[in-house]
Amino acid sequence: MSGRALPILSVLVALAAPVRGLSAQGSAVAQVAQLYRAFAWEAVIDEPDSRGHRLMEQPRAVLAQYFDDSLTELILRDRACAERTHEICRLDFDPIWDSQDPGATELKVLATGDSSVVAVTFRFPSTGETIALSYRMVRTRNGWRAHDIAYHDGNTLRSQLNSRRAP
Repeated sequence: MSGRALPILSVLVALAAPVRGLSAQGSAVAQVAQLYRAFAWEAVIDEPDSRGHRLMEQPRAVLAQYFDDSLTELILRDRACAERTHEICRLDFDPIWDSQDPGATELKVLATGDSSVVAVTFRFPSTGETIALSYRMVRTRNGWRAHDIAYHDGNTLRSQLNSRRAP
């Protein structure tokens, strides 16, 4: 087994296992776990992109399966800016991996004391650094959706997308 295969296997096994703290299929935790099940390949499979577009490149309908309407709109607005200017606008990293170069091992999706907050932790393979994200979820007519993602530095996805640093 290659050196890269074991970390990949550990993430895939973790994603297949029952999510800790999950009491109902329609929970916020289940929704975040589904997001990572659908897009873990971005960070753990070391081969040419054969599965399709990465999460941030998905059409509105796919983004709306995971993000609330306002966050979906901000993501699409940033994408339109990047396409129009051919430059990075506000988003210069992959939000669900908190990195420009996604990688993950030991991925965990965990419930917190607040049913609308979901914790995600994983290790960045090249450095061993533990990455911790906090998803702020909202209940919509279509189920739980991410309203924001908070990062270790205090920044959030929503604040990044609303910043004035880009055209």
